[in-house]
Amino acid sequence: MAAERPEAVNEKPDSVLYLPLGSDVLVPETREGESLPSEIIGPFELRSETLAGALQLILADYEIPLAFETDEGLTRTVTVANLRGPLGKVVDKVCGLADLYCSYEDGLLIIKETQTFTVSIPPIGGDTNIIASLATGLEAITGMAPITETATRTIIYEATNRTEDLAERYFQRIRANTALIVFEIYIWEVALNTANATGIDWEQINAIGKFATGISIPGGTGADFTPISIGLPTLDNNVSFGSDDVLQFISTYGAVKTISQPQITVLSGAEATLRAADTVNYVSSLSRSVDNGEVTVATETDSVDTGFTLTISSDWDNATIYGNIDIELQEFRRFQEFDADGTTLQLPETTERELSTQIRIRPGDSLLIAGLVRENDQFDDSGPGFDQPFFPTTREARVSNTELVFLMKPRVIVYTGEGGSGNEYMNAHAPVAKGQPLEKEYPTGSLPTDLLNPGGSN
Repeated sequence: MAAERPEAVNEKPDSVLYLPLGSDVLVPETREGESLPSEIIGPFELRSETLAGALQLILADYEIPLAFETDEGLTRTVTVANLRGPLGKVVDKVCGLADLYCSYEDGLLIIKETQTFTVSIPPIGGDTNIIASLATGLEAITGMAPITETATRTIIYEATNRTEDLAERYFQRIRANTALIVFEIYIWEVALNTANATGIDWEQINAIGKFATGISIPGGTGADFTPISIGLPTLDNNVSFGSDDVLQFISTYGAVKTISQPQITVLSGAEATLRAADTVNYVSSLSRSVDNGEVTVATETDSVDTGFTLTISSDWDNATIYGNIDIELQEFRRFQEFDADGTTLQLPETTERELSTQIRIRPGDSLLIAGLVRENDQFDDSGPGFDQPFFPTTREARVSNTELVFLMKPRVIVYTGEGGSGNEYMNAHAPVAKGQPLEKEYPTGSLPTDLLNPGGSN
């Protein structure tokens, strides 16, 4: 028998999922050096001491030879008090204060002006503009223009001990923004009943069951688009507010038809588009020409679409998802007939509606975009006659209203380096609630609620 299909990463219910990688991207590489002894030394107090004199004092008990590739190490001075710590970090700190680079290679501590680093750029969206953007950022940090190679997607730059640390933080920030954002989307069409012809009253959604969501909708309901952010329920942290709850709520306002249930995955900072439409073809123009008594008829055709286009561009930063949402709705209503030189042509009557909005939402929360009400009027006459009654005896008017509802629930997949703890990202970006220290390790799984919403009520 065939083995059971394993659960995919984007099918896991976690709001923020950390996936460990064997080796991460955007990691600066240089010549591998040795590590200095890890003994704790100090404290040292240096006042206007040259870097050469400072290193001789620090390394006096270790008999490590010094080599200078630049005379700056003999002239630049360092002033620091109460300097203490592991030998390697103390040497790096002193070299950083002198704005030079120190490298321990083959038992020799080499002092040079800069060290050369190379960074391989991943093919993010196949766009080479990211290489130019990263080169601009590195130049602002190091003060020197790096060399870029678009063919191999490589950046070569030089840095001192001080600017090396700044460049590493810069790349750490870039690595954190390579997360995947997965949007679970539900699109419904609600055929409103007579009692709710004006639209769904979304103020009543906070009374679903026994879970109070505590939402607030500015401007009320109506024909305008109204984005609604629904947070986690207040009763129990283990209960999630999902699509079934929203479906149950909108079913009380009329018959519900599912238009689409896509799952869109977009790289942080990128854009994704979903389009679902039906095409209707028609004759757009007709022309006749007479040549030696022969009549030639030429026609041109065109098409019109009925459907929607959903475009999402999103970014993940500081435990929050930011995004731009564009929705374009196209609807074919009917053909209108008109006479063109004795020929009856049909031209389509269409309607278009667009929405462009910006959102900010926590991973795992649900986002509703609703309030788009469409009204269809139908008038029927009956009486004696053929195609149309000459004397209408009865008239009937029917009005049917429908409302489109978009429900989006984003989740985040964060890729981490070797070890998979997520500390690199968390230490740089995650907010910490007062009195609660940051956990040392985050295994593959969800981000705790207190970090997603510090200081907020559950």
